[in-house]
Amino acid sequence: MRLLYLMTEPFGIGGVQSDLLTLGRDLTRNGHVVYVATTPGVLLDELKSRGVRHADIDFHVKGPAAFLRACRRLRDLVIRERIEMIAPQSVRSAIVAKFALRLLSRRLRRLPIVVTIHNIHTPFHFRYAGRILRYCADFVIFESNYERSRVIASGLPPDRSVVVHSGIDIERFAAASPVPLLLEQYRLDLSRHLIFGIVARLSEEKGHHYLIDAFARIAGDLPHARLMIIGDGPLRDPIVEQVNRLGLQDQVIFTGSQRDIPSYLQLLHVFVLASTRESFPLAAREAMAAGKAVIAPRIGGCGEVVDDGVTGLLVPPADPEALASAMLAMAKDDNYRRFGVAGQARARRLFSCESWVDGDERLYLQYLRPLQPQ
Repeated sequence: MRLLYLMTEPFGIGGVQSDLLTLGRDLTRNGHVVYVATTPGVLLDELKSRGVRHADIDFHVKGPAAFLRACRRLRDLVIRERIEMIAPQSVRSAIVAKFALRLLSRRLRRLPIVVTIHNIHTPFHFRYAGRILRYCADFVIFESNYERSRVIASGLPPDRSVVVHSGIDIERFAAASPVPLLLEQYRLDLSRHLIFGIVARLSEEKGHHYLIDAFARIAGDLPHARLMIIGDGPLRDPIVEQVNRLGLQDQVIFTGSQRDIPSYLQLLHVFVLASTRESFPLAAREAMAAGKAVIAPRIGGCGEVVDDGVTGLLVPPADPEALASAMLAMAKDDNYRRFGVAGQARARRLFSCESWVDGDERLYLQYLRPLQPQ
């Protein structure tokens, strides 16, 4: 199978990019030829190192001229590389695919379009997403039941979609161990400190300011607690300022952006997600694979990830007091230990990389209609 993924964002750091690194590698190992069409980003070399081919096409188009240009470039790529399956990763790229394959070329009208929806952020988009995908996609794969239900409500026929949870390389996270050099660098002692942490871009929707407020509420009761903020982003300066204003400089650690997430997760006792918007959080699933207890907001698909009271705790979003109470509950009697064990077992059962890749591959092959020569 000659498979082409379409991405709206550059191939930088992000959940969709992480998914395509894994899918591209494993589907290539299975004998398929995999392409990704998007603009370059910092992870592009890593993508290519996994045997995936790249085409530089910008699908984040504004205006009719840019839209038509993207459609024509996509059409020409499909013909030149004899693509057999198109897999857009967003509603926007699905629209371009539909126009390019169905309206610009009679030859490509029967080429299948199987879309994956990771998350749809704005109410305006998901209000119309179902009707758009009903017209633009042969079939839709959702990462979570939460997103599928929303899009079905906006017009997608239920029998035109299925949920396939994106997976994780469980052993990569489970087999990692705390790196002594990192412990020394951040002046941490796992036997003395209780370490909470988050892995997320420092942006508004990730709610770091709520997490800082919550940590300030428990810092006096737990002087041995530390908060590790792993990631970078546009709100770094305001968040650092908030930490300084609250006098938490000695207890909050900023690591910046990191690629070796398994090693950093092994420094934590509890993973905390404070987002105000989530669909099916990858970082929480990775933390569970690493054997970490998880605190997450009761929004989106978080309830599909965290089994409340078993593998972690769900709290109301944007509520520092509730978040602080959950952090204290994790600390009491070392509750985080049993949550972490149960979380890793749940990750193995539901979020394995093997079941994810196999599920996507079977759906692609089911809809495969090779491009016929003229």
